[in-house]
Amino acid sequence: MGKYQRLGKNVALLTLGNFASKILSFLLVPFYTAVLSTAEYGTADMLTTTVNLVMPIFTLLVYEAVMRYALDQESDKRQVFSVGVYVTAVGSLCVICGGLILRSFETFKPYVWLFILYYISLALYNLVLQFAKGIEKVGVFSLAGIINTFVYIMCNIIFLIVFKWGVKGYLLAFVVGHTVAAIYCFLSAKMYNYIIGLCSVKMESLKAMLRYACPMIPNSISWWISNSSDKYILTLYHGVTANGIYSVAYKIPSILTIVINIFISAWQISAVDNFGSEESKRFHADIYSKYEGLLYIGAIFLIGASKILARYLFSNEFYLAWMYTPVLIAASLFSSLAAFYGSVYTSAKKTSMLMISTIISAVVNIILNFAFIPSYGAMGAAIATMISYVVLWVIRAIHSRKLFSFAVNVKKEILLFFIMMAEIILLCLDYN
Repeated sequence: MGKYQRLGKNVALLTLGNFASKILSFLLVPFYTAVLSTAEYGTADMLTTTVNLVMPIFTLLVYEAVMRYALDQESDKRQVFSVGVYVTAVGSLCVICGGLILRSFETFKPYVWLFILYYISLALYNLVLQFAKGIEKVGVFSLAGIINTFVYIMCNIIFLIVFKWGVKGYLLAFVVGHTVAAIYCFLSAKMYNYIIGLCSVKMESLKAMLRYACPMIPNSISWWISNSSDKYILTLYHGVTANGIYSVAYKIPSILTIVINIFISAWQISAVDNFGSEESKRFHADIYSKYEGLLYIGAIFLIGASKILARYLFSNEFYLAWMYTPVLIAASLFSSLAAFYGSVYTSAKKTSMLMISTIISAVVNIILNFAFIPSYGAMGAAIATMISYVVLWVIRAIHSRKLFSFAVNVKKEILLFFIMMAEIILLCLDYN
């Protein structure tokens, strides 16, 4: 099978499993804004955001190493998966102990055990799905995503409409969906055959995988800072209600992010093939050109349609969120461009610059958040996020060429950039 056919097949399978999940969760936005208050939605978002913060710390992002090392044909898959299982188990025990700290925060106190269960279910879900992708059981990966979606939707209906459990029901739906899908994936791919005793795990395997994964921990945390620190700072200055509205504003940009994450997930498999060869450079250049063009087309369309989409997706008290979506859509685009260059580092197993570039972006984001949010609120947060992702994109685009250089049409990039920014400025003038 050719490279393009293989990439296309994987994109199609991953779309089947992920797109349904992500797009349905997007379509649930009107449901959430109808059954949850702005304060409740803000609290739920803060809890899930916090899980995303602690996830790389306690899992050591071992599931990323599991996927990358499982892709190597010569690797011992039992060693790879077993390292992932034991590291995830130790991390989960730490979260159970440390999660009790949340009881000191009055807002989070009623949700401590759901917070812990949410973490454990998501950690296991990530581990088994990434291993399934690494051993190229992409069909199993996709069906697990569909199962997760179906269970998640049904639980939302039962927990939020029938039982009216509010924030607790919101979190529990995630827990049940992740758990059921993880069990299916584990059994269907017969992953029990890949688990060996702790004493049989080789220290060389553990060290090699952690050397790959550990530089990605500050990278992941920095991603979290760029994605989420604005929510905490916005809550600090303007309260959870403002954060609830701002969090909803992310839902329209998530359409772009959904599609890109699916592609990048498939691209990680294809990017490894003959990495560094002249053929792979031509392949990267061709794919990047198409990827970038489609990204800008999608972003420009969503920016133009953001006000119309908000009218149908957001209930009355959330409608103002549309004002922040054009800037956040642009932020998602630059994040996606940076993610493509990030695949160069993972393919080369040189992950340290992933960390450095993302830390720089995160620092820029925090500084700008404190500079803009007190005076400009959610709009300041959105602008800070966009600028930090532009910085990330530029750093990676320049530095990655030292490892792996492929042709880029700079004139086209500049033209598309100015077209999109002009559209955003016109929309800003419209609501001012």
